[in-house]
Amino acid sequence: MKTRIKELRIEHKYTQESLATKVGVNQTSLSRIECGISIPDADLLVRLSNTFEVSTDYILCLSDQRLASGHSDSAARCLQRYSIYISLLQKLNPIQRTHLQHFLESMQAMY
Repeated sequence: MKTRIKELRIEHKYTQESLATKVGVNQTSLSRIECGISIPDADLLVRLSNTFEVSTDYILCLSDQRLASGHSDSAARCLQRYSIYISLLQKLNPIQRTHLQHFLESMQAMY
């Protein structure tokens, strides 16, 4: 996830500071997310998704498709669906996060 947010930010030619302002967080928070130190909450995830015009699945590295074809979930539905995932992710300790990241990267390599 941290790589996707940074890649999208650079692709859209945003600095960390300009993107942070656009999505309503401070630059330090965005930096911590890009470094993998913290995880965005569901609301921020939706704001990033809307800013970059990509799906939340893409930001979370659950899909390589930027937009799901025929996907008509509203931002509120996405927020509801992912708030559970994000709250669980936020409860992980750093070692668990690393294990999860490695697992997701291995799954991504399979598809």
